[in-house]
Amino acid sequence: MNPLSVALLALCLRSPFGRRAAFGIATAGAGSPISESGTNLAAGDLNRLRFMMILAVTVGCGFASGCKSAVDDVSIKDVYGPAGRHAKNIVDQAKVEASDVPPAGLDEFNAARKLYEEQKYAEARKALHQIVKKYKKKKEPIVEDALFYRAECDFQLQNLADAQDGYDELMKEYPSTKYLEQSVRRLFAIARYWLNMPKPASEIELTSFEEELGEERLKDVPDATIPWQFPLTPNFTDKSRPMFDTAGRARQALNSISIHDIEGPLADDALMMLATWHLRRKDYREADHFFSMIRSHHQKSEYAEAAYVLGAHASLMSYQGADYDSHQLDEAKKLAQQAVRLYPASKQRPKLEHDLKKIEAEGAERAWKRVEYHLKRNEKISVAVYGETIMEKYPESPRAAEARALLLKLGPQYQAGLLTTPLFKKDPGQSSEREAEYDEHEEPARLHVSDEDGQPISDAK
Repeated sequence: MNPLSVALLALCLRSPFGRRAAFGIATAGAGSPISESGTNLAAGDLNRLRFMMILAVTVGCGFASGCKSAVDDVSIKDVYGPAGRHAKNIVDQAKVEASDVPPAGLDEFNAARKLYEEQKYAEARKALHQIVKKYKKKKEPIVEDALFYRAECDFQLQNLADAQDGYDELMKEYPSTKYLEQSVRRLFAIARYWLNMPKPASEIELTSFEEELGEERLKDVPDATIPWQFPLTPNFTDKSRPMFDTAGRARQALNSISIHDIEGPLADDALMMLATWHLRRKDYREADHFFSMIRSHHQKSEYAEAAYVLGAHASLMSYQGADYDSHQLDEAKKLAQQAVRLYPASKQRPKLEHDLKKIEAEGAERAWKRVEYHLKRNEKISVAVYGETIMEKYPESPRAAEARALLLKLGPQYQAGLLTTPLFKKDPGQSSEREAEYDEHEEPARLHVSDEDGQPISDAK
């Protein structure tokens, strides 16, 4: 029996009715008398105990036979890169041509395809949908073609939400479909249309960041900000857009591109569009996530430099201040330093260097917060440690002068020893109070016992 069944069985036996039922069974088996009321109670408890035991056995059998997980059917055996897809399609086509038996549904598909070529898209879509319904469960190869051309009909009819669903269904059922590149191009076009053809970051953010204070310029650029819209606002007039949440469906299409064709020609474009959209919505955490995907998966992309520059900006903007976690601040510093090192001729270098100074000032502010905290608690040694840290790590910060004044006020007895050039000269003839407090005590003498000292207890008496 598996551990979960044992646990359930133990739980029911430890319950009050389980103990009473078990006692009733034991006493009844021994022939001892049970009152009428006692018998009814034991019978009720016994029924509940029986139910719990059946439940435990059922769960045990379920686990023994193996529970189905959502990831049990995940497989990459049919996933190929561009060259692999091309080779697979050639092999599949050769098998069809070599076979004497035509694929099931081929005549129906050819008739629907003719309607499509005659631009009778509504009729063609209806015929293709019937082919999908008829042969999908049988997993006939013709379904792949029917799914693609059905989505194409929706695209031509400007039913773009249905077209998106069709392309997604095709890529889900056939991850290495021969129509992958065409489907990805369609999804990208749909997403751009739904997002109102957004201007690229190179025309707005990166241009503004060529100046040291370019961040302030963005406030005056209308396209640099995307206003919030209620996602459940219904659309009853434009059939080319979804009924609800047009922007959300556009992001879904871009995500589908990055998932199904991560190494494809439009994968980095989709990620960049997603990152820029979130950046303009002031959703800096999500923007940083997509910029990091570009840095990880598309190092040779035309957007690689922008992913470092804008990623550093997004991380810095998502930092919430000295009272919060420093992870985003550290990430912004790392990305800005990497951008300066990897792209020394970057047009955004003045902005990056300005951001690094701002990050250093924020680091000093975080250390000063700790100085104030320990000062309130009258923990002078801790105050000295953080004060000297500020002077050593952030000498150009305004907080460095305040830390120096505070340390001079505390006096030489609280020196932490972190400064390269100490504030006070150490007197070799005197030890400070702090040093005396931490002086090591001399180890006490150890007791040595030799074999000659040992004697029997009887002799000692």
